[in-house]
Amino acid sequence: MRTLLLEFRCASCGGVAEADRIQRRCSDCGGALLARYDLSRGAPGLRQVLGRPPGLLRVHELSPLRSHHFATLGEGATPLLPGEGLAVELDLPHLVIKDEGQNPSGSWECRGVSVATARARELGIGRISLCSAGDSARAAAAYGALQGLDVRLQIPDDSPASLLDELRGRGAELQLLPWAQIQQQDSAEHKNGDGWLDLSAMAEPFRLEGAKTLGFELIYDLGRVPDAIICPTGTGLAIAAIGKAFDEMEAMGWIAAVRPRLVAVQSDTFAPLVHAFRKHRDQVQAWTKASDSAPRELRCSSTQASALALDALRSSRGTAIAVPEREIAAGQRLLARRLGLAGSAATGAAVAAARALRQSGFLHREALVVAVSPSNGL
Repeated sequence: MRTLLLEFRCASCGGVAEADRIQRRCSDCGGALLARYDLSRGAPGLRQVLGRPPGLLRVHELSPLRSHHFATLGEGATPLLPGEGLAVELDLPHLVIKDEGQNPSGSWECRGVSVATARARELGIGRISLCSAGDSARAAAAYGALQGLDVRLQIPDDSPASLLDELRGRGAELQLLPWAQIQQQDSAEHKNGDGWLDLSAMAEPFRLEGAKTLGFELIYDLGRVPDAIICPTGTGLAIAAIGKAFDEMEAMGWIAAVRPRLVAVQSDTFAPLVHAFRKHRDQVQAWTKASDSAPRELRCSSTQASALALDALRSSRGTAIAVPEREIAAGQRLLARRLGLAGSAATGAAVAAARALRQSGFLHREALVVAVSPSNGL
């Protein structure tokens, strides 16, 4: 495995950080660090990559990992499903579903966390920590165990017993807190010292590098740039990651200077990213409205990816939409009845958003639309 990783560069001030040291946020301004690759040293062509075995690190040149061995649970290379009866119901005949629920811990979070934990181990970090409503906690527990890392998780105190049993069974140390308190946690308080690496969204630059592989896979499977990508999100990390993937694919010559319109989807009971987008803000502000009823997968425990996500939405001429919880539930039922897919509430939100955007005219009937199913409903 060979990487073209050159350095990390701050998205805010342009400051540079070394590639082969553990990195968190920019030491000068606190901004998010982004991996930068030396594509002049042999960026792979798309045909070359398609000749490789499927998997998360199919484009290993654009991964931060140095090791020739990558411990895996089989993450990535998830299927792109035809919309079938769901597409007919939504009047979007070219709708396809990216089923991230088939990842090992049941969600797309496996992508970013697998790379971040592997890089932590390479750089001598033995302990990882994060705040989570569920999906990223499951991934952190799984990949922390795989890499032999200590894992500390702060999760809501109303989490189901089955989730707690699963996390503890994988060796994670749990701290149960009220959701409002989790939102207020300063993740740097104890996790960035004493050998801990905080894996909250964009608290370090490695998780984004695994997450972006979702964007690569769309081009592998579609053979073209889709017209729109509908992506349920809490922190905005998925939106930022997909945007970075398309920027890098253009730089490698895989695609022209064209972008899918990115759509961020949240619940109307917890919509900080949507609110910031509509108010033309550059950062998400604290969400003070009641949010305990919001789907767990769409709650946001970190706002550090928000600036990147908002930029990706605007530069793609995309949008952000908040859907009512009753429509999220209806979207889940419709997905099950018309496609047979047991998607999570977040997937139901994507279905509800697709319907609303088709009715509003944002999506035209002949558009090639990808709806991301971030996690399964099991």
